[in-house]
Amino acid sequence: MKNIGIVGIGNMGGMLAEVMMERGGIEAKDMYIFNRTTEKSYHFKESFPQLNIASSLPELLQKTDVVFLCIRPGQYKDILDDLKHHLREDHILATITSPVKLDDLEVFPVRRVVRTVPSIVNKTGKGPLLLTFGENWKEAERHSFQQWLRSFSDPVTVSDDVLRISSDIVSCGPAFISFLVERFIYSAVTETSISLNDAEQLAEKMLIAYGYLLQQGHYDLRSLREKVNVPGGITGEGLKVLDKYSEGMFEEVVQQTHQKFADDKKEMKKALGVLKH
Repeated sequence: MKNIGIVGIGNMGGMLAEVMMERGGIEAKDMYIFNRTTEKSYHFKESFPQLNIASSLPELLQKTDVVFLCIRPGQYKDILDDLKHHLREDHILATITSPVKLDDLEVFPVRRVVRTVPSIVNKTGKGPLLLTFGENWKEAERHSFQQWLRSFSDPVTVSDDVLRISSDIVSCGPAFISFLVERFIYSAVTETSISLNDAEQLAEKMLIAYGYLLQQGHYDLRSLREKVNVPGGITGEGLKVLDKYSEGMFEEVVQQTHQKFADDKKEMKKALGVLKH
């Protein structure tokens, strides 16, 4: 990759820019950022003095070859004119916004569009990054782009029909798991004499080692649970409670995330629909 542009330095945009530069995906001098709040851009630059702050989206588009749109669905309508008039055919246009339909982006004067949905776990330079290519990529171009993504992530190609649930697992999953573990910790503190600090440290150490068990291939999720759940043991008593109260819980989680996804898709269709008229 040559020059990279990041539009939107929020949680995900900022994380992507950081990990690209820290993991060797791009040098800071070849990174351009643009954010509606200029102060946020200059604050971000304090950690990477050599990166470039674009004063406008047209300036960023002029100086970059690959552009990542790291903005919320409702913010697209504010940048449509700039994208329409300043994108080039040879740009690569990447969106991290899952409700965006790639064929809507292909209306812009750009041949290659791609969806790259990140997760906070990409901060480690690893972890899945969901990937969906538009129709107009050559096979060699896809391969080259995926190889570059591997410098700071583990790209996983997904189809549109499982995009939302894949994002639930990969992108929302860390928040869901953190919430459940926090509930476990608070209950431990409430019901016993363990301190909050000790409970948090034990839980964090457990999660780190848990990840290594899976990474090293000792167990999969099911076999790990079965290994810990010794017949007649204490773990089984706890699992009975979890089974009782979790019934239907994640089904409702999926229903809620998919409803929000549907609402966001309607918003995107309204915002981008003007391009086709």
